[in-house]
Amino acid sequence: MAFGDRLQAVRKRNALTQEEFAEQLQVSRQAVSKWESGRSYPELDKVIYICSRYGTTMNELFADELPTEDPAAPHETKALPRRTLGSALSDFYSNLSPYNKMVGIFLLCVIALLGPAYVYCVRSLKGGADDVMTIIWIAAIIIFGIAEAATAGLVSIWFVVGAVAALITAELGASLWLQFVLFLIVSIAALVATRPLARRMLDNTITPTNADRVLAHTARVVETVDNERSRGAVYIDGKTWTARSENGEVIPKDTIVTVVRMEGVKLFVTEKKED
Repeated sequence: MAFGDRLQAVRKRNALTQEEFAEQLQVSRQAVSKWESGRSYPELDKVIYICSRYGTTMNELFADELPTEDPAAPHETKALPRRTLGSALSDFYSNLSPYNKMVGIFLLCVIALLGPAYVYCVRSLKGGADDVMTIIWIAAIIIFGIAEAATAGLVSIWFVVGAVAALITAELGASLWLQFVLFLIVSIAALVATRPLARRMLDNTITPTNADRVLAHTARVVETVDNERSRGAVYIDGKTWTARSENGEVIPKDTIVTVVRMEGVKLFVTEKKED
């Protein structure tokens, strides 16, 4: 089997969908789809993570990737295919997680706004105090926007809205105290009105795993648990888990065990005693 087929077999062996697999690897689902269809390969750190977490090896994943050669045929050195800038950028973008894509697009939008804002500030330097406040509010919008893009924690986007409102009042010739009062009122109103809704929207993107619910439950050994050979797997709650013996003893296949604790994706089990 090719690398894509073997990777798909590893994913299905662990009862994961492409979306769940991509979430654990911090990439997009499209990246996983490309890997499994043979259109691209994951980076080395992703391959190492897959081998460590899902109980496989590089030899198993890439066993059939090297073509067989006829010893009698003349040896011919083939150069690697040349990568274009477009293909490199496409692979880089597809390997980004949805969250990182969102942050990157937001940063590009902020950078695109810096040029017009800079030109407007330079033109406003010729004016008086009102134009100075215009520059201050534009700078506040940019600073709060960059801070929000850097943290992506919904902590300063509200001040961007307040600064925009203050900028509008400055352009209309309002007094300085009114600009600051409006800035505070609009910022607080935006925070109160939209933060709970935004929090709920962000929380919906997080899929709870409830992995710890298998603790203290019984499972069936589907692969002999042998700590010295780094082998062992148990079946519980509709999934197959990598398992190790808590006390170091070898636990044969089809034995009923109890899950004692969890470390990462490994379950430490002991043989269940008969009542």
